[in-house]
Amino acid sequence: MRSTTKCSLWAILLTVLMLASTVQLPSEMAEEIEPTETNARQVEAACEGLTFEDMFNYTHAIFDIKINDDWASADVSAVAWINGTLADQVRTDLESLFEGLPGGDNGYLSSDEYTAIENIASDCVTETNPRVGFRASEPHRGGDGVNWYNATWDDSDENPLTIEEYNLMPQNHIDEKECDQSPNSDCVEIPVAPISEGRDCDITIPQQNNVDECRIIVWLNGTFLFDGMTLGGAYSDDNFTLAMNTSNMTNADLAATFPSLDGLRVGMFEECDGRLIDQQNNDYQGSAPVPGTCVSDGTITQESRLVSIGGETRLRVDIHVEYDMDDWPTGQDMFFDMTTVPPETDDPPMWTSAAPIEGEIMPIADDGAVHFLSTEQMDAWATDDQGAPLISCSGADGWSMSSDGDGLYADAPSGQDSTTVSCHAIDSAGQTTDVRNYTLQVPLRATGSASSGSATVTMTPTAGMPSMSAVVTLVQDDAQTSSNPVTMNGETVVTVDLSSMSPGPFMVKITAQGSGMADFSHTSNLGMSKASSPPSVTVTDGFWNGDSYEISGFVNDPDGDPVTITGMNGEYEWGTGTFQVQGNNWLASGSGIPNAAANDLTITACDNWGQCASVTHSAGETPGGSESIPDPVSNNDGDDGGGGLPGFGIFAALGAIALAGLGHQRRD
Repeated sequence: MRSTTKCSLWAILLTVLMLASTVQLPSEMAEEIEPTETNARQVEAACEGLTFEDMFNYTHAIFDIKINDDWASADVSAVAWINGTLADQVRTDLESLFEGLPGGDNGYLSSDEYTAIENIASDCVTETNPRVGFRASEPHRGGDGVNWYNATWDDSDENPLTIEEYNLMPQNHIDEKECDQSPNSDCVEIPVAPISEGRDCDITIPQQNNVDECRIIVWLNGTFLFDGMTLGGAYSDDNFTLAMNTSNMTNADLAATFPSLDGLRVGMFEECDGRLIDQQNNDYQGSAPVPGTCVSDGTITQESRLVSIGGETRLRVDIHVEYDMDDWPTGQDMFFDMTTVPPETDDPPMWTSAAPIEGEIMPIADDGAVHFLSTEQMDAWATDDQGAPLISCSGADGWSMSSDGDGLYADAPSGQDSTTVSCHAIDSAGQTTDVRNYTLQVPLRATGSASSGSATVTMTPTAGMPSMSAVVTLVQDDAQTSSNPVTMNGETVVTVDLSSMSPGPFMVKITAQGSGMADFSHTSNLGMSKASSPPSVTVTDGFWNGDSYEISGFVNDPDGDPVTITGMNGEYEWGTGTFQVQGNNWLASGSGIPNAAANDLTITACDNWGQCASVTHSAGETPGGSESIPDPVSNNDGDDGGGGLPGFGIFAALGAIALAGLGHQRRD
């Protein structure tokens, strides 16, 4: 089981942060809780030796490592998706770190706890172990006294490390409630695992969309520093090895892009399984196998390819990693022995049968600089014995062309539908295929309109395009719906049902295929939006309780949007601050108009798109003969906070955690 280790040290760290960020103390006491060098040492002690996987047990992750031209640092970006019960586990692990604090480890993640976690995330990641090694020399596999993993995080003013998340604490959780114990009056908390039927973590997303709205997404951006790495003439033939410990990584994709270096290639890739993991810092490497003799289960796959970035040809290695968690603590490592020594046999690249033939159309969208040839297409269109070659194109008179690690871009000038480009594939030794000439063409132009029930997309082919089979897909973050395929020989209108989409804007993706053209796929913003349907509101009961009228009813929004309910009694605001909504039920109370023979209450429900519905209810005569209109009823049942120090008891609990080092280890 993937772990969040060293929880006792995390508790010490969170002591500092809880004191500094969530406990509301008088201003004259602030000096006593400001972060100090001691706090920084506590961060280091708490997080040193952890890995990204220790902190977040993800469903899928992508890591992009771009080694800089100095060969001594690398820019790193990562995104991890945490779905289903794994999201529950992350929230459970984080919330359990607050065991012993008021309201802590109670099965609910509070906004106080979330703030503390948010405040230390970047500092903690800076101290974690990247598990990456980058060494120049002849190939070897480490061994006694050799720690391959020489990468560290740089968190300087020039290269700050940032970590952000989405949905760690959902803001529209159906089970959100006020905190049972908190010094902060606005504290709310959610269950770490949904307790309402259907895992409804976000009531703004219709459950019929069949998405997991409980999911978490984590983004990381930072810089690696490689201690002792020098290259570019310091070693003959520029031999070096890139290594990484991939234990505990599963369903992870990594891309490593190297600086421009003539002839650079993967001399040997090797997965090495079986060494015993040192949970602290990976210092113990075990016996050093001879390169080429490692034993593995083949769960790491890799492919190298050439990419063009800023006009320079660079080598990129794409890696997919799987790891069976039942194998822990058996280690899994990978080694890339890189070299510029030419291979004994080096055949030139070749076009494949999937590549367009001479004169075919390469379709491109016309809304700015967009891809007309992706790396995935390059991989399918050309092959080479030393990895996927680069496809390079020139020409396109009057069109702006560029490239990056994802492929080739072009920007169609206004008023132009097509141009001619010449393309060839090239390998790391500079060998090329024959040249093929293609027509770069905008295949169609689209417009659209939408109502609450359907979207209409009109597609018009440009001159010279063949008959095409097209599909229109409407896309939102949490939903998409597609039309049936249509044949397009001229202007074609497609209507798509919007019932499965949420109110608000959506994008339009058009895919098209035809004879004599490469496949076309592009997502555009046509300025389309689904209108929200108004909620419905009813009154089921109402009665006088003294001079206060109690009323309740049902509210429903067909789109699942949050609903706000307000009331008017004639020209007066009524029930201010007392409206409560729980599921589809609502209730409120308020005073009547003094000495009025009738109180006509108008209850209005509005969704977050401004769509509203109202119902009128007669409350009858005001009892009691009040002489003045009472102030609106307040829903603040607490005192005004005067007298005493809020949350004073938290100090004892925090101190106990820090001294006792309470915690647990999940890795076993």
